[in-house]
Amino acid sequence: MSGQTRLTVFLTGGAGVLGDTLIDQLAERYHLVCLTRRSSIRHPGVETLRGDICQPHMGLSHADYLALTKRVDWVIHCAAITRLDGHAEAVFSVNYQGTEQVLQFVRDADVPLYHISTAFTHPCDYHPGVMPSTPYEVVKRQAETLVREAGVPVSIFRPSIIIGDSHSGHMPMLQGFHLTMGLMMSGYLPIIPCPEGGRVDVIARDVAAAGIASALDQRLIGDDYFLTNGPQALDIRTLLDLMCEQMQDQSTPFQRPRCMNPDIYERLVRPVFLPALEENIRAALGRATQLCRYASLLQPLPSSLEQLLPAQRLAQRSPRQELALTLACLAPKLSAMQRMLKIPAAGERRGELAMEA
Repeated sequence: MSGQTRLTVFLTGGAGVLGDTLIDQLAERYHLVCLTRRSSIRHPGVETLRGDICQPHMGLSHADYLALTKRVDWVIHCAAITRLDGHAEAVFSVNYQGTEQVLQFVRDADVPLYHISTAFTHPCDYHPGVMPSTPYEVVKRQAETLVREAGVPVSIFRPSIIIGDSHSGHMPMLQGFHLTMGLMMSGYLPIIPCPEGGRVDVIARDVAAAGIASALDQRLIGDDYFLTNGPQALDIRTLLDLMCEQMQDQSTPFQRPRCMNPDIYERLVRPVFLPALEENIRAALGRATQLCRYASLLQPLPSSLEQLLPAQRLAQRSPRQELALTLACLAPKLSAMQRMLKIPAAGERRGELAMEA
């Protein structure tokens, strides 16, 4: 450990949607050392090292690795593959074997660890008929077991679905939830395999980061924390209401998606309509329907925000407004999202799935 008053924090995944806002919230109070593989971190005052958590010594030279162990005071492990349809081998390599390498560094440096997982490793109470666990969820649960059995001082943080900034809705990159919302807003997902009363727990990225930063400021270690809206989580009906409002504000024609029991969707809709679609559209819809598992909560997730954030900050929050801002930021990007997914524009498509809705 460095022994300095200003702690040195080693952060993986600093270029991700959570890591990026963590840097914003920690950089003034901590010396941050961020490991990056390909992405660049341009935040002033942040030290970056090129490496790879899947490699021995995290891809660093022996000398650089040893030097790092002597000056780091805390580790925050955010790096992960979050794609629900990611190849199982790649997901395991990064989310499990990468965690093994980070744990080895934590042991060598003899420092505490904040391990960022997902709220969906928790035994969730879903509506009947939801899709089975995704490889992402399974491996994250295995990584949590690995961390807990490692014998190091650790706290696990479990965010739910991360959305844009709570004040602006800004999201530096589109993730699965945003792509699913985009498909719905574009008319490509007119039927969603979720009950209208299903809860969808989303958390603004700066709120999740604030919870982690608060724990670090207090030097909390040993407990696990849920970075979720918990009882304040919205239901699918409210999400669709917000989507309709946003598309109306954009003066864009929009047909509200219909909710359907997941089991009926899997038996009747998917096998009839999806095979007839182009491969890229079919893949995008497949990813979207996987995410619908996490929008079918029957009971709310636990939440630790009251333990971590000041009462004034909590009182100022509005989960409904935070989601509305995210949708407002997404709406102008629908055309760009379609190009990214190589989906035809609205006037070119209108396949069977859209017409049947």
